[in-house]
Amino acid sequence: MAELDDTQSVHSNNSSLCLGDDDRRYLEALKDRDHVVTKNTKHPLGLFSVVAFILQQVIGTGIFRTPWTAMHATQSVGLTLLFWLFGALTAVAGTVIYIDFGLTIPRHNIDGQEEPVVRNGGDLNYVNYLLKRPRFFVLSFYAINYIFLASSAANALSFGDDIIGDQGTDRGALKDAAARGLAIIAVTFPCFLHAFTRRGGILLNNLFVVVKVAILCTFPIMAICVLAGVVDSNHAQENLSLTSSFSDARSDIDSYTQGILAVLYAYSGYNQANYVLCEIDRPRKNFKRGIIIAVGLICVLYMLVNLSYMVVVGREQQLNASDIALEFLNNVIGRKHAQRLLAAFTTTSSLGNIVGMTFTASKVKQEIAKEGVIPFAKFFGENRTLFGRRRFQDKTHRPEPTPLGALFLHWLFAVILILLTWPAKPASAYRILVNLYVYLTDVVPSFIMAIGMLYLRFFTQWSTKSLVPSWLSILAALVYALANGFPLVAVWIPPTHSSGDVYDLIPGFPWYMTGALSWMLLGCGVLYWLCFRFVVPRVGARKGKEFIVEREPVFRMQDGERVQWHEIVLHSWIVKSEPEKRQGYVLDDI
Repeated sequence: MAELDDTQSVHSNNSSLCLGDDDRRYLEALKDRDHVVTKNTKHPLGLFSVVAFILQQVIGTGIFRTPWTAMHATQSVGLTLLFWLFGALTAVAGTVIYIDFGLTIPRHNIDGQEEPVVRNGGDLNYVNYLLKRPRFFVLSFYAINYIFLASSAANALSFGDDIIGDQGTDRGALKDAAARGLAIIAVTFPCFLHAFTRRGGILLNNLFVVVKVAILCTFPIMAICVLAGVVDSNHAQENLSLTSSFSDARSDIDSYTQGILAVLYAYSGYNQANYVLCEIDRPRKNFKRGIIIAVGLICVLYMLVNLSYMVVVGREQQLNASDIALEFLNNVIGRKHAQRLLAAFTTTSSLGNIVGMTFTASKVKQEIAKEGVIPFAKFFGENRTLFGRRRFQDKTHRPEPTPLGALFLHWLFAVILILLTWPAKPASAYRILVNLYVYLTDVVPSFIMAIGMLYLRFFTQWSTKSLVPSWLSILAALVYALANGFPLVAVWIPPTHSSGDVYDLIPGFPWYMTGALSWMLLGCGVLYWLCFRFVVPRVGARKGKEFIVEREPVFRMQDGERVQWHEIVLHSWIVKSEPEKRQGYVLDDI
């Protein structure tokens, strides 16, 4: 098999290619089953929406549930806060890495000069750029794991579980089934919404983010009220004193491992804007600003919320409680309303997360389809109008096409995962799916990117291509490699009690399950690649042929910034020979 190099030959041809010719080429490719075509949106994401999609993915249920895990891992207020500070530092390092990759690749040869032009897909593009050989290997294992796991199933289960309430091992099977039914509804609604109206889905996402940020802001406000003496629950002196905050801390490495992993998960998701770079208005400007604003706001809010927990909830109360956020609300507003209020907070966070992730994940799945490594690539890779164009004869009121096939793929695997985890309690299923998602779609690609960035900085001319200072990029890559390399090994460290006995992290499941299932899924990706690379070309009409992916990007100039207006991708099986590279075009300023 062969694939064209990522650097395409592109030139200005404004005299011979007018906009009408461009539309004609687009429509002709749209009708051809071997072509996958995508066209840029007429309503790109503004700066606020970029910030909102990042905040939406990061601010989930983790900020309410992770503090308990971190506190029990360290049994020290000081160390717990240091864990959260380390998570913030890792997020900042990751931000630098994603800005560096996002604004530097892919690259195109335009009028004899190599220039970067942004593309949707995020990690898919960056990992594939770093590991070009063997051909289609990275694409195959990344595609299989991302399609299977990046499906919102975990947050949907959390949503259903919180709505039903009465969590615990003694809850009846009927209530568990009802929670899963609500989970299926929770993934169906956003998929239908984004399929029906692109702008409506974005507006709902932005609304959820405003509500979620307001929710987090209430915690430091309530803590200030406690400090002012409005409520008699001030534990600031005992918890935040330098003489006592680090006392009686645990020293076992396995406990620290679980605490760090939980905190890193709570900060994950700041790469969402990289998934939709082509959807952003003036991407080189708004993407960089958006991710910096979002990550800065997240770090400040997370530290303030955790400091608020320490002000209101005493150390012993935190260690004896099953939920620190719940104890915080109990101490401030009373037990009568605390449970319901926390459930409202977590369900809002879960549902908002589903709405945002559905939009961004569908764009990545479109890019996977355009690479040709999954069946029915044309259906999954193109945009369509949900009810067909005939219903909307008036072009001025015709809805914008949406990634209908990719949204169906997203919905299908979400439902499959919800049903596959039926034997487990919804809360346990949530933890299983979260662990797998973080390990395979966050930790593994991020570690590859961090090591890859160090290689690019030390052994290539990356500094001549990147706008990020070398020292900053290298420092960020070192921190990011450490933060993501640690979980790769840590999942194989058995958790133990103080007595030395090994215990299960998820009730009813062995402690090594996350590592074992993760590597099994990686193995499935490798097996899929072997079939795609060596079996398919030896069967039927494809025998003796190689698979070719030819990209023909068309660019426009927008305020002096080159943006991809649309892309025509040709998938073909041809007799083994060197393919003729197609050219892209640059259109007039818009």
